[in-house]
This record gives sequence, C-alpha cells and structure tokens, in this order.
Amino acid sequence: MDSITAHQIAQEIDLIVDSAANTTLDLRYDLALEANVNGPYQLMLFAKKCKNLKLLIHYSTAYVNGEREGLIYEKPFTMGESITKEKVTSHSPSTKFPSLNAASELDFVSKLKNAIKNNGFEQIVKDLGSERAKLFGWQNTYSFTKAIGEMVIDNMREDIPIVIVRPSTITTSYQEPFPGWIQGFRVIDPTIIFYGKGELPGVLANPNLPIDVVPVDMVVNATMAAIAKHGHLKIPELNVYHVASASVNPLLVSQLFDYCYEFFQSVPYVNSKGDQVRVKNMKYFDNISNFSNYIFEQLLKQHDEVRDLTEVEHSKMQTRFKRKLEYLENFSKMYEPYGFYNGRYSIFSSSL
Repeated sequence: MDSITAHQIAQEIDLIVDSAANTTLDLRYDLALEANVNGPYQLMLFAKKCKNLKLLIHYSTAYVNGEREGLIYEKPFTMGESITKEKVTSHSPSTKFPSLNAASELDFVSKLKNAIKNNGFEQIVKDLGSERAKLFGWQNTYSFTKAIGEMVIDNMREDIPIVIVRPSTITTSYQEPFPGWIQGFRVIDPTIIFYGKGELPGVLANPNLPIDVVPVDMVVNATMAAIAKHGHLKIPELNVYHVASASVNPLLVSQLFDYCYEFFQSVPYVNSKGDQVRVKNMKYFDNISNFSNYIFEQLLKQHDEVRDLTEVEHSKMQTRFKRKLEYLENFSKMYEPYGFYNGRYSIFSSSL
C-alpha cells in the first residue's frame, strides 16, 4: 500500500489478523523464506507503528512442532531453538548443536542465489529447503519456515500483545456458513479425490494412528474467542493456541478412509466417459516400494480392461501410466511423514 494509506491505517486500527502465508509443502526455500519469514518481519515493523494496537493474531500451523512426539504443549518458539537441538541436548546436555537463526538463513540463501548462475538454481534451492528443514528437525520447508516466522514475531514483539493460532489439518466446515463448505483444494482434499477417482487405492500411512483434522469454522470460532479474551487486556505477552482434535476426539487414518469408502460407494465418482468409478477398500503401506508396486499393478488392471488398442494407443497409455505413477509416488512421499506422525497437540494455552 502507499505510504499515506499505511500511515492512516496505522493511526486507526486496534487489531491485526495475519493469515498470509505460502502453504506449499516443498516450495523453493527462497520463496518460502520470503513469504513465511520476511512477511511476518515486515508486518511486525508495521505493527510497531500502530499506536492503538491491542492485539496481533498470527495464523501458524500445529505442524511447526516438527518431529516432536507424544503430547506436545502450546509452547512458543524463541530464536535459536530447533527440534533437533531439543533432542540432542535432552540426551546430552553438554552437546553443541547449531542455533537456528532467521537472519542467517536469509543471508545464506541470498549468498547462494548470487553464487549460482546456472539453470539448475531452482531445483538446488528447492532441495535446500528440504535439507535445512530435516537438519533442524522439521518434515518439510513449509512447517520449517512457519516455525522461523514464529521466532521472528517473538523476537520483535516487545510490548505488542500476540496470539499465535496453530490449526492442524483444516477441513470442511462443521456448521457455518453451512455443513461441508470449503474454498479451494486443500491439504487432505487431493487424497480423498484421487481415492474417489480410483487413482489412489493405497496410501503410505499407519491405519491405527490418528489423523489430526479440524473443521474450518472451529478454527474461526477459536480465533474469535482468542480475540475476545486477549483483545481488551493489552497485556504484552505471547499466547499460543493449538486448534486440533487428536488429543480429545481422535480420528484414525483407517476410519477416515472407511468413511470415504462408504461415501463413494453410495455416491460414485463419474468419469469423463460417464462411467461410475467403483472404489476398493484402502490399502496401507509402510514403504514406498510396496506402495509403488501395488499402484502399478492397479494401473495395469485398468489397462487390461481396455480392449482393441492399437500399438500407438498402447504406447501412449504406458507413457501415461508411468507419468501417473511418478506423480502419485511424489505426492505420497510428500505426505508420508504425516501418515506415521506420533505427536498429539495439547489444547491448554501457555504464554510468555
């Protein structure tokens, strides 16, 4: 916005709700840092100009807790922390592990961009995000950079009252504006749609573990409750709220796909040819090799059902199957950590 508008807004507003982020799990590291780390940094600079500001709400994600396991408390991040550092020092308190610093990560990527001039830059920086995330104890670039963004907010907040809302996997609404509402194609939606189309008859997941989901209207309600509680107090503290289900009302992975099976049996997906797709019970795998073999077998069965193909048509179908298998492998690998996740989010607020 222009400086005049920004100045006027800064004089008038008393509440900021920050829901801006890039949620692509494997986004290029430089782009993820720009959106999820530099974005909060710029917003905090603006917030400090807002003389009447009573509260800043920041949407994060429960998955900023990375590879933590067991019952996970609503604990804010401070600059220098990392999941790996927690694990290392808990076993050997005297062991040194590098601190995680937002400025260092931004500077590191900036220097890398200047050093790499070839066409492979985009893939190198994309891979770098995953490597840095796993080094410090996160599953992917998204959750990693969102955690760094939380650190930036805590580091800059001074006397600004902050509430960080951490939803788990957001799904369709429970009641408002009407049951089943959602906008866009969200995190868990592609898996369900692929299953309904008969393209994903297996998943990399433990069927006996909970999958943490929460309706979008419950996330909104929790946010409004947090605003009501903290908005008038103007206490210069940082409060964290998990908005999640697994610790109080768990839904198992197997239950989710049982419900999906029942739904698509009663309301089958209709393909482009007008044929109804009949789904099978979901199969579960604990390694990519067995998963890939099963998916390929199912694709071949689809091929066997197609009669009287010419050699050219046969070749095109084989190529299409290979591309589909590669896509489903990459898609499943991306979500694999959440299919075997052993964390449970507490829902009792803590503050600093």
